Amino acid sequence: MSGETSDPVAEERSFRGRHGETIRYDVFRPTGDARASVVIAHGAGEHGRRYGHVVERLVRARFRVAVPDHLGHGRSGGKRLRVHSVSDYTRDLDRVVDEIADDGLPTFLIGHSMGGCIALDYALNHQDRLDGLVLSAAAVVPGDDLPAVAIKLAPLLARIAPGLPTAALDSNLISRDPQVVADYAADPLVVRAKLPADMAGAMLTTMRSFPHRLPALRLPVLVMHGGDDALTSPAGSELVDRLAGSSDKTLTIYDGLYHEIFNEPERERVLDDVIDWLEGHLPP
Repeated sequence: MSGETSDPVAEERSFRGRHGETIRYDVFRPTGDARASVVIAHGAGEHGRRYGHVVERLVRARFRVAVPDHLGHGRSGGKRLRVHSVSDYTRDLDRVVDEIADDGLPTFLIGHSMGGCIALDYALNHQDRLDGLVLSAAAVVPGDDLPAVAIKLAPLLARIAPGLPTAALDSNLISRDPQVVADYAADPLVVRAKLPADMAGAMLTTMRSFPHRLPALRLPVLVMHGGDDALTSPAGSELVDRLAGSSDKTLTIYDGLYHEIFNEPERERVLDDVIDWLEGHLPP
């Protein structure tokens, strides 16, 4: 892989979303000309600045990178984890894509976990705006830990008791690296509350739409998942690979890895795979 070795410096930007809240995001630029733009969509309860090492690798390979904090997350405004529809996230994401895109350069989207659900939903609706999609442990189907009755009742609860706490994320399951887990637990910008019913309902509604929408996906797609992920099911990544209409799709299941494949002890190998795939989809 090629590129500069200087540490990336964040340029913090913000805008007011259609929901009226301020959305903050960072832009990182490589030394010299960028070869493409990359937008990263983070997972539930976390924030974009947890992806500093991912950004460093991308910038070193001469990608310009934008990382927003979703509505109700990190430095962005909004009630914590409260959202009525995934479209509340994708509309903000579209603004970031618009501001980071450069005419003539490819634009790629990387989504992790809930951010993978957001990224896939966005890509299906805006294929003309992207040149490729990377999904990391994407929330595409409900996890095995969610009872069937909870899945069935989620949309109803989202309407009648939107703030009702539902499932909680076990931080011990994000990574096999104890330092990652400790840093996550100590991070003041991470929200560790149970997901409210409105957010859970919005996610499940979008998940249910994927099987009939995926055949329309024509973008090149890289789908990645930890084989021992107990927070989002690898079956969701397998579903994307099986149903996506793209003729250019790659599925990689990493045996033994937990949920945050970018934060596992094998992270450099995983990031090598991401960079190699992105470079393989740049114009000659």
